[in-house]
Amino acid sequence: MGSPDLRVRSGIWLYQGTVRSRVEIWRRSMRPGTGDDEDEAEWRDDQPGEWYEVLYEAAGGGATAGGGGFYHNVESAMAAVAEQTHGTIQWNER
Repeated sequence: MGSPDLRVRSGIWLYQGTVRSRVEIWRRSMRPGTGDDEDEAEWRDDQPGEWYEVLYEAAGGGATAGGGGFYHNVESAMAAVAEQTHGTIQWNER
């Protein structure tokens, strides 16, 4: 699989149609679980494997935060970003 933590894509999207904000997709070797005993094991426990995490920058700049979720492949992560950003995402060249 290679390096467990690797940025595979980055780009800029428009928050509220005007504020340029960064988004990144990182390959991870694990999806963290919730740790909540009331959740099913699939969500409660950490899930090893190849995952793609979407990280959004705070609107207007600053620290990169989560909020984009984890996906089984980079294509699904990119599709989710396109939907969540209302098609305003512009991916950087690799």
